[in-house]
Amino acid sequence: MSVTESLLVVHVLSVVLWIGGVAFVTTIVLPMLASWPAAQRFAVFREIERRFGTEARVLVVAAGASGGALLFRLRLTGLLFRPQGAWLDGMIGLWTLFALLLFVAEPLFLHRKMTEMAQRDPSRAHALLVRGHRLLLALAVIVIIAGVWGATG
Repeated sequence: MSVTESLLVVHVLSVVLWIGGVAFVTTIVLPMLASWPAAQRFAVFREIERRFGTEARVLVVAAGASGGALLFRLRLTGLLFRPQGAWLDGMIGLWTLFALLLFVAEPLFLHRKMTEMAQRDPSRAHALLVRGHRLLLALAVIVIIAGVWGATG
């Protein structure tokens, strides 16, 4: 297996596991928690997120590192910020959004703000989590479709 093929395997596998986790939380965990008592929802969500959060951070780093290496190895930088490279811009944009959420927003303020909201109004906090995760999943699905389409011609 060549270096490029190995990078592609790491990239695809890390994206599948990362976005698959987002899909699981969005379509299974959050809807399931809607039937729980409002006061318990956020605590259970935080425990699940804590366990998946470490995995998500590792996967986002792996996707970014392998994607960046592929970008240069396959000489795709010329496609950036051009219509025919919109799929690459989308991938980089989605990766940047998740990296900022996981490594900047969540540890600096998002965790604290959501915890405060969950204490004041647990139903509102849950609804916000659902909307946010649905938006992130929808963006990811769009980028995946565009990426497959763009990468295959």
